[in-house]
Amino acid sequence: MAQDSPHVSFRDIPNNTNEKWWKDASLRLNVLYCFGCMMCPFYLGYDQSLLTGLQALPQWNEHFDSPHGTRLGLIAACIFLPGVIFGFPAAWICTHWGRKWCVIIGAAFIVVGAIWNGLAPDLEHFMVSRVILGIGGSITKVGAPALLQESAHPRIRSEMGHMYYGFYYVGSLVSAIMCIIGLYIPSSWGWRVPCLGQIIGPVIVLLIIIKAPESPRYMIKKGMHDKALYTLAKYHANGDTNDALVKWEMREIEQTIEEESQGNKSSYLDFLKTRGNRKRLWISLSISVGINWVGNGIVSYYLSPVLKSVGVTKPSHLLSINAGLSVWNLIIAEAAALKIDDYGIRPLFLTSTIGMIISYAFVMGFSAGFAETGTSALGIAAIPFLFTFFGSYSLAWTPLNYSYTTTIMPFNLRAKGLALYLVVQNMANAFNQFVNPIALQAITWKYYAVYIAIDIAYAIGIYLWFPETKQLTIEEISLVFDFPGKDGRKMAAAALANRMREGGNTDRESDSVKADMNHVESK
Repeated sequence: MAQDSPHVSFRDIPNNTNEKWWKDASLRLNVLYCFGCMMCPFYLGYDQSLLTGLQALPQWNEHFDSPHGTRLGLIAACIFLPGVIFGFPAAWICTHWGRKWCVIIGAAFIVVGAIWNGLAPDLEHFMVSRVILGIGGSITKVGAPALLQESAHPRIRSEMGHMYYGFYYVGSLVSAIMCIIGLYIPSSWGWRVPCLGQIIGPVIVLLIIIKAPESPRYMIKKGMHDKALYTLAKYHANGDTNDALVKWEMREIEQTIEEESQGNKSSYLDFLKTRGNRKRLWISLSISVGINWVGNGIVSYYLSPVLKSVGVTKPSHLLSINAGLSVWNLIIAEAAALKIDDYGIRPLFLTSTIGMIISYAFVMGFSAGFAETGTSALGIAAIPFLFTFFGSYSLAWTPLNYSYTTTIMPFNLRAKGLALYLVVQNMANAFNQFVNPIALQAITWKYYAVYIAIDIAYAIGIYLWFPETKQLTIEEISLVFDFPGKDGRKMAAAALANRMREGGNTDRESDSVKADMNHVESK
């Protein structure tokens, strides 16, 4: 039987679903609930484009006295500050109440924050509302990737997971359109309407996820095996509990969670105890810092001052370029997400990062030329390279940052790993967003050299340390880090197959391998 093959793949196992998900009832529901998770980054993409748009809106600048420098940096940074703290309670909610409730609670906070933001009477209320948005976003960013990756049918899991963060640009595009509309609305409602539009994403999340099932892996961890089987059958095989793929998934999940749960209760310190866990931690935290430190942060949140530095000053032009970048980024990110399993994670990460280095070098050169000569043609020439920079970024850093981090973690460390990822990401982002407008105002185009150097360092790190995980199941991916070397992928797949066939008996594994497989999490 296929299940007994040492290198069995879910692709080899019969399944009671149509090959095309849109022609299958259970897969359509599965995709719908995945879509609910994928709408969670909407709020952050909306916020990025919103802050860029607000800086171009005369109504907002008049109401808040044209914030710049330190004050503008604080406005941008305060949405990230809650993540420094709330990643840990989010992990607790995710582990004890479930992935689903983590998403629901976070989305509810975002709705409250968005309404408060749009009705803010002064700058203090505006900033507090952004903190509320940050609290909700921090909670959803722990629960949503885990729920999506653990619930998606294995045939579509990779694509759904990689498309997750691309919906950041759906929010960005909607926000850009709302800001263009706001430009033609008189009075303070010209900026309030775009701010209130931030509720669109979390409301959709709530309407979908409230009806979604809990993660089958979470159910099995909590001892609800029958309920997990029913859920897998309903959404992966049109209700057939005897489906071969459903049985294979149950065995794979049960054996993996049983292995990971062996040993004493532990803490976040487990990430430091084994070679595999240390590598997981190192890679996930390097991505969490890089997601906003490879140069995109300055262009995303401060596009208006960046464009003004090269001579683009009309609000309608600023907002149009902002909208164009959103469309461009969305197309590149989602197209790349659908092809990651074909081209591989390492090649895309390297191509993406090298492309950013080249693009930023041109932006820096043209910006310097405009600053020195005032020649408008040089300033305009920098704009296409902003598009190539973001296209390069969206090729890998957008679709892979959460999907790669989520899948490299074993189940029992997944929530904790995402919490650490979120905490470090928000610390780095808050500092980055606070410093960017100050540095940009002080040294203008010379600041781009800092990000070119950072991108070069990341390209080297990706080449040396990031393992390939394409076309593996989520359980196989989590094992790749325990088997170093170029044959790690094959060894991980074989180890998982042996584990399933032996019913969890790992006595014949070497002591060193067993040590690296000791991924445990306190209940």
